[in-house]
Amino acid sequence: MELTPVAMYREMYEGTHDELPSVHDAPTGAVEDDRDQILDYMRGVRAVFDVMGEAQDLFTEGADIEGGPSLYSDGVWIWREDSIKYLAEQPLTLPAEFIERVRSFDYVPQPFDTRDPDFDAAFLSYF
Repeated sequence: MELTPVAMYREMYEGTHDELPSVHDAPTGAVEDDRDQILDYMRGVRAVFDVMGEAQDLFTEGADIEGGPSLYSDGVWIWREDSIKYLAEQPLTLPAEFIERVRSFDYVPQPFDTRDPDFDAAFLSYF
């Protein structure tokens, strides 16, 4: 099983996820009219790995994001707490497939089995 990252960048991981795009090369563009509903979906899923620590804010020098490395997933896609903040504040492009999925569920996260060992291994690779 593989989870597809949303708004996750190599700078979030010190040398461990070089396959992720750089935040400096992240595509930007028009923000969807329903971006707030998409963000509500992203906030509405259960955290699959809660982190009490902070992460450096990649856009604001000297700032940190509480719980930034915490991981969220809808069973297919994965993102971090700081990903949500960046998407709320920056015109970062979301993957079309992710947007289609969210809209197809009418912005309501669907339940999935977080105890599946394959899911466990997939999300832990991002921590």
